[in-house]
Formats: sequence, structure tokens, C-alpha cells
Amino acid sequence: MPYYSQPEQIPTLLEALNNCTVDQLKVLAQLLPSGTIPTRKAELVSYVSQRLQGKALQRLWQQCDRLQQATIAEVVHSRNDRYQQQRFVSKYGAEAKWQQDDRPSYYSFRPTILGLFFYSGTMPKDLKAQLKAFVPPPEPTQMDSLETLPSSLPRTLMTYDNRERKQYKTTVEFPLTVRETEAIARRDVQTVLRLVDLGKVAVSDKTFFPTGATLNMIAEVLEDGDYYSGWAAKRSPAGWDYEYDIGSIKPFAWTMLLQAGKLVELNGKRLALTKAGQKALNEPSEKTLQTLWKQWLKTTFLDELRRIDSIKGQTGKAKRSLTAVAGRRNVIVSALKDCAIDRWVEFSAFLRYMVAAGYDFQVSRNPESLSLEDYGSFYYNSWMLLEARYILCFLFEYVATLGLIDVAYLHPDEGFLILPMDHYHEATFSRYDGLAYFRLTPLGAYLLGLSDRYQPAAPTPKRILRVLPNLEVVAVSELSRADRLLLNSFLVSVSDVVWKLDQAKLLDAIAQGRTVKELQDWLMASSGEPLPQPVTQFLADLQTRTTSLQDLGAARLIRCADAALAAQIASDSRTKAYCFLADQPKAIGTGGACYLVVPAETETKFRNGLKKMGYSLPGLG
Repeated sequence: MPYYSQPEQIPTLLEALNNCTVDQLKVLAQLLPSGTIPTRKAELVSYVSQRLQGKALQRLWQQCDRLQQATIAEVVHSRNDRYQQQRFVSKYGAEAKWQQDDRPSYYSFRPTILGLFFYSGTMPKDLKAQLKAFVPPPEPTQMDSLETLPSSLPRTLMTYDNRERKQYKTTVEFPLTVRETEAIARRDVQTVLRLVDLGKVAVSDKTFFPTGATLNMIAEVLEDGDYYSGWAAKRSPAGWDYEYDIGSIKPFAWTMLLQAGKLVELNGKRLALTKAGQKALNEPSEKTLQTLWKQWLKTTFLDELRRIDSIKGQTGKAKRSLTAVAGRRNVIVSALKDCAIDRWVEFSAFLRYMVAAGYDFQVSRNPESLSLEDYGSFYYNSWMLLEARYILCFLFEYVATLGLIDVAYLHPDEGFLILPMDHYHEATFSRYDGLAYFRLTPLGAYLLGLSDRYQPAAPTPKRILRVLPNLEVVAVSELSRADRLLLNSFLVSVSDVVWKLDQAKLLDAIAQGRTVKELQDWLMASSGEPLPQPVTQFLADLQTRTTSLQDLGAARLIRCADAALAAQIASDSRTKAYCFLADQPKAIGTGGACYLVVPAETETKFRNGLKKMGYSLPGLG
């Protein structure tokens, strides 16, 4: 591999050869078929150039081994004339041999046959054009995937025996934890919306981050909790304790997603549902998840890099060098679209694929301005330290939480199984380091535009409630916090396991945006049987009561001097579209005076029409 600076392009082979020294030209000439090698530079240039034409060039290419031919093919069939080392190694798993010995090229110029095709790592344009006539296109970039996962990841660890003063190799199996997210995400989004509706979600009025108490509360009501709920009490298969708090992932994500999706808004220090959020309570969950996904891809509400606590300097001067988050997300999403549905992809394989397929991006234009906790400043832009950690957070905290991918993971301390850290050794840099595999779900395929339609899997019937004819609802098995939240928002609590349908309580819930159908569907799904007739009748009567009245919005009531004037204004072409006669004006208690009703949204146009009729309305406006 050429380690010196690579020019963007070299127009001709002659130009490349003329830039070589005499000694370098002699070395290149020795790579050619036997012949009398001249000693003068001009003759050397001509000697090499003539043997890199036509049939002779094709024979030279045929002498290359598989990796050398692949190196040439990748550049010949690329828009770029330069050799891309990282991309090539990511695709083929190894690099072709560039030097005849192990000494760096800046100490000795001893190239392999590749030195005839590349000059400072760049292929001359005219040589590239010749090669394109017979060099076949390179093999397509493949993303490795699995139909089924291994139950654990084996790892060989070195242990030291103080007594014998020797190192021993030990093979340890680290079990994988698998979370299928699609169905859970559909239920969790409704649960968190209900929690917001109850005024339980508090955030900072400066950062808009959820408080610690809020994170704990959300984790308790999520169907399967957070990804690492309860892990603090575990012990690693390698024998060490998990001694620190990993921190929230899903609870934090839901709070930020709802804010970015404009389903909630800040009311004091607590979040409240917007009109869109209230509507989402009664819409199919997949529609809400689609809204949140689209909004998150373009939001600047949060840069996921902020969630990598060990990367310091993000809020200082280094912030100016950070790239736009929407661009980073779009690159990752493009790579996700290449994943097969329902097949597991190893995270490290996904990284290799992204590099090999050209899905590259930068987190920072000046990575040296950032620093890594306990290690100091970055001295080079390491894909594993910046971009890979950003991708981990994006996938684990947001893509998985929304149900687009299932995940299989380890404890972050065991992340070295997934991402070897080079000179930074086996260190943990983020709470996301344990993500080992992911799998694109049918919902993910739909939200990514890979499927035209989405059909949710039929929910597994569950019998957690019994609905009685006396309007009581009894818990017959353990209820989740989410189930209790919904029951308490609709019904009156009688005891820890009994609730009762109550008209006043239900009317309050409906006034806050809930619906009778939502409750009826949930009761049927949770009891696993049709509702008793008295309950069905009670809910039908309530539905009638809540739909018999309709709020048409604010309006101004105008009293006219007599019925004739009211009728004239209500029928005049300049005002009739903006007002109407009030029904039963005597009910207002004015003894037969005539009234007009002017909706608030047409008030200005009504006033202008009155002026054209020659009337004015004192106090209006």
C-alpha cells in the first residue's frame, strides 16, 4: 500500500512516469518481461510506457493474483482514480501485496506488479481507459447475514496466575440477550403517550432531557422495561461484576422522540399532549411510529453524539466542526435499506459493509478538537471511535426503540467482543457498545420504504381481566404498570384488583381526548371474550351522550335593534356568509330581541361587510 500522499488524478501514464526518479523507473522496468533496460531517464520512460500498452498490458494484468486484480478492477470501474484502502480491506478482508518486502515504501521503493498500474496510489486516466476494455467489473459488495443467531459469543481471554506467574488462555461464552421490538414498540408508544397525558413526564426546561425520576417511571411502565433493566445485579460470565449504572436508553429515546415528533409540548416543567398527540392516542400505533421516524430523521433537536458521554468537548469550540446530523442519519438509513428482512446482521459486518459500499460519513471535520475520556485528544479520525459509536447509538436507542430492528446484545463491558479497539485496548466507551446483532423487522421494511404496506401481526390473546355485568372490572392475573395506567385513566379504582365503570369518570377521560371505542376494544382484548350486555349498553349510551353535542368553536353574539335588521344582515350578500340568525333568541332572556351569531374566524370579514352596508359595530375588534 502506498503510504505517501495520493494525487486526486494523473491525466496520463507519461506524466506519472516522468515524475518518477531514474532509480524508481529502473525498479519498474525490472517488473516487466525480460529485456535490455536502458539507463537514461527518457529512454526508461519510453521503455516502461511501451510495455504498458495493448496485449502486453493485458498479459501484465493476467499475471496479478486475485487480490491484485481486484485492486485494479475496483479503481477501473470507479469514478475515483485513487485506491481506497479502507474500503478495499472492508470488502475483501485483506489488502493486496504492494511491496516486495515488509519495509515501508518511504524507506525503499520495491513495489510489486501493482506499481506499474498505480503511481502514489493513483491510476493514470489513459491507463484506466485501456484497462476498462478487458478488466471485468469487481464482485458486488455483499452484506453477510444469518437466519438464526448463536446463543452466545465465545471469547478467548488471558488470565494471569499470580502464584505461578504465568498467563493462561480461557475460553468464555458470553450469552446474547435478544429483544424483538416491533410489537412492543407499538404498545410502548401508547403507554408513554398515556403517561404524558397523566402529567407524569417531567423534563428540563433548558435541555429538554427527561429527569431521573421520569426515566425510572417510564422504564417501569414499558412492557419489557429498558434494555438493561436489572443488569446491575448480574455478574459477567468472565467473573467480573457489573459495577456501574449503564443509564437509560429506551425511556430517554421515547421522551426525545415524542418531543421531536411534536406529539408533546412543554407545559411548565412537564410535557403535555399536543392536539396531534391526543389524536395519536386513537390512531393505529404504526402510523404514530411512522410519524416519529420521519420527524427524527430530520430533527436537530438532539445530536445522538451527545449521548456518548466519554467523548468530550462537544459543547465547546469543537461543536462548530460537527457535521449535520440529518446527513449522518441518511447515510446510515441508506445502508439499512440494503439489509435483508428477517435476517440477523452482525454489527461489525454492517460497519464493514458501510465502508466497502461507500456509505461513509464524518461526525466531525476536525476530530482533534474532541477528546476521549481518560485517553486525551483524538490524533486521527478513527472510524471505530467516532462514526461507529454514533451508529451504535442511532441504531440501539432510536431505530430499535421505534421497532424497526430487533436487537441482540451483551453488556457494554463485553463490547470488545464486537469492536476491537486497536491501541485503545479493550475499553468501554458508551452504553451502546454491547449491540452485537440486529435484524430488520417487517415494520422497519415498511418505514424504510422497502414494503408498500404493513400488516401488524395479530396480537396474542391475553386474559388479564374479567368484565362483570355489574360494571366492575376485575384483574385475574398480574397487571403491568401500563395496564394500570389505562384502567386508572378510564375507571374508578375500588381496590388493587377491582375497578368500576363510572359515567362521571369516563366523561372526564373523554373530555381529555380519550374515546369510548378505545376502552371497549381494550377491555375485549384484555378479557378475551365479548363484553356483558349491561356493559355494552352502558358504553353505547355513553357514546351517544358524548357525540350528541359538538363544539363548533368560539363565536360573537350580536344583538340587533329589531328582527327586520337581523334578517337583512343575515341575508345580505356582503355579510350572509359570515353570520347566521341565532335560534330561540328569547332563551337568552332579552324579551324577543333579535340576535346574530358571528364565528370568530369570520369576524373581520363580517365587520368589513357591515361597513359596506353602511353600519358599524361599536366595540368590535
